[in-house]
Amino acid sequence: MNKKVYIYDTSKGFSSLLKHYYSSKLDFDVCTNIKRFVPDSIEGYDACFFVVNDMDDFANLMNLYFKIEHFFVGVPNLIIKDKIERLKYEEIVILEFDKSKHELLKIINHSLIQRKLIA
Repeated sequence: MNKKVYIYDTSKGFSSLLKHYYSSKLDFDVCTNIKRFVPDSIEGYDACFFVVNDMDDFANLMNLYFKIEHFFVGVPNLIIKDKIERLKYEEIVILEFDKSKHELLKIINHSLIQRKLIA
């Protein structure tokens, strides 16, 4: 049975990439609109991919982090990366979007296998 994964991606590009490469291995629910994000209703997910584009997304990350065990955070710039690192959240995988698609997929794949989310 595939693991259930929540994706928060208001820019929509990263969620498309994940669905393209992992839809046969993971079941995705995607939120691409900040107005539809309701953290209190998010339960039962094995992992989360969360793209932080701005400070509103950063605040939403803090609302959701403690609800899901395995967390991957996509960051488009160093300022946001620094803010996330200062939170000192454990077991978070930070995905830097300045890396190539091949490098990102390598990191994601390794992390998913390590956390037993895929075989």
